[in-house]
Amino acid sequence: MTIGERLVEERKKLHLTQEELGLKLNISRQAISKWESGLCLPDTANLIKLSSLFSCSVDYILRGNEREIENKEETNVSLPYQKIKTKEKHSEKTLMGLPLWSIGYNAKGFFSLGFRSQGVFSLGFISKGICSLGCFSFGGISIGMASLGALSLGTFSVGILSLGAISIALIASLGAISIAPLSLGSLSIGEVSVGAFSRGRWFSYGDNAKGFAAIAKTKVSGDYTALLPLKKGEGEYLYSMLKDNIPWYLRWTLGNIKHLLGL
Repeated sequence: MTIGERLVEERKKLHLTQEELGLKLNISRQAISKWESGLCLPDTANLIKLSSLFSCSVDYILRGNEREIENKEETNVSLPYQKIKTKEKHSEKTLMGLPLWSIGYNAKGFFSLGFRSQGVFSLGFISKGICSLGCFSFGGISIGMASLGALSLGTFSVGILSLGAISIALIASLGAISIAPLSLGSLSIGEVSVGAFSRGRWFSYGDNAKGFAAIAKTKVSGDYTALLPLKKGEGEYLYSMLKDNIPWYLRWTLGNIKHLLGL
């Protein structure tokens, strides 16, 4: 087996693409391709990095001798900077080009569980997937303390639709502190905003509200305003002003505003 063939074999054991391996080594995919095709060899610094990443000796990479680094458990000597070796377990069966399941420190599979987890369904401290759950979570549907996703739920949450203590969204957001075009929260900021302290560019509703059309219980400011409880005709008037002026991309919120005003 050539050096390039051993590099391909070890890379595939970790389920890494050439590009992903290049990112770990801070080099280009083209450099990895040249090593694996035998056009050139890794330099000393990269050989050491590869040895650590593949959990093998440099001698194995170059000559094929002694696959594993000397087993540290066979000696009572404790090395102060010794790395903890981890092993990933995964299914031999595949689905969508991924192992059906994967468990380990760096887990990657259709169903994935690990400290760093990546998969269609992913669970981990740092998790990335179509459906993702983790302390730090990234995905289509994402749940975590810090969460980023199309549908995102978390203590700190960012998404297209977002729910969290601190919530930021591209369309709609619900949270103690909420920022989105359609925003609901104790402290709410958006184009259309509902909250105790509410700031809405076009419509604002809350205890303290400010906006183009604003309704509040205690303090209100804006172009068209009213204090609760609404007097006869105030709701209809504010709604008509809003309907005539609100931008097209927010017209989908008019039904919700109409319902809120009891019209």
